[in-house]
Amino acid sequence: MAGFTDKAMRQICQELGADITWSEMVSAEGIFRNESKDNKSLVLAEKFSDQEKNYWVQIFGNNPLSMGESAKMVQQKIKPLGIDINLGCPVKKAQKAGYGAVQMGKMDEVVEIIKIIKKSSQLPLSLKTRLGLRNPEEILDFAPRLEKAGINQLVVHARTFPGMFHAKPDWKIVRKLKTILTIPIIYNGGIKTPEDAKFYFEKTGCSILMIGQAAIGNPWIFREIKDFFENEKFTLPTLAEKKEIILKHAKLVKKYYSERGFVTFRPQLAAYLKGHPDAANLRHQAVRINSLDDVKEILKEM
Repeated sequence: MAGFTDKAMRQICQELGADITWSEMVSAEGIFRNESKDNKSLVLAEKFSDQEKNYWVQIFGNNPLSMGESAKMVQQKIKPLGIDINLGCPVKKAQKAGYGAVQMGKMDEVVEIIKIIKKSSQLPLSLKTRLGLRNPEEILDFAPRLEKAGINQLVVHARTFPGMFHAKPDWKIVRKLKTILTIPIIYNGGIKTPEDAKFYFEKTGCSILMIGQAAIGNPWIFREIKDFFENEKFTLPTLAEKKEIILKHAKLVKKYYSERGFVTFRPQLAAYLKGHPDAANLRHQAVRINSLDDVKEILKEM
């Protein structure tokens, strides 16, 4: 998730039970066109440490050359578990630039990109997509082409392009897709609680679930899901634990990005405060933080 799954957040999520982590969306053009040592796009894709082993770097773009070359550079410099192509982002910026979800309507271009990446990199290749531009059954037609082109797994956000992030996920299409493809399918979409996770796990037959927005401000969801699958119950974090994790997250932000990182940490801190009795006041302060001390002051008021 752009602006959220940075090194600090991924480390917190991994410590709280996430088995696999994904980078923010990284521009293939940004990686390929910048040959300087401080390539910001490559820095964005860095692991938080060697302990981040099950880590995928997600790249986006519509230029086959830059997609292939950036995949090669990611393999050489980042050495992740694999590379993922983003075909799911529905925001207007992506639409205008011609990448993300709009590429579902340009399947010849996507197939070419897949083939070039497979020639450029030896890493496993994943692709994240939605169900279709309009019709949720579109994926039943284009997914076999993606598999034939060479992807090693498919991540499916079970909504269409217009469905954005709020439409009801169509899990039945994903279950049907499981009977068509031979590669692994990762389910994504609509998982907000451990109960949701178990529902989609059982209904779709997918052995891996991807959690996105529900982890913002609630990284405990990974632990809760595992506990629920194993014991059919889970424990919510206490206020003390919330404060402990918020402080740890903030310290990691400072460690990896110095004080300038707190501007991008603002929405994450605001999300952590959801449900607090004084949430409105605390979130008003959260969107103005500029330092670790600012975070500590908010924690004192919680």
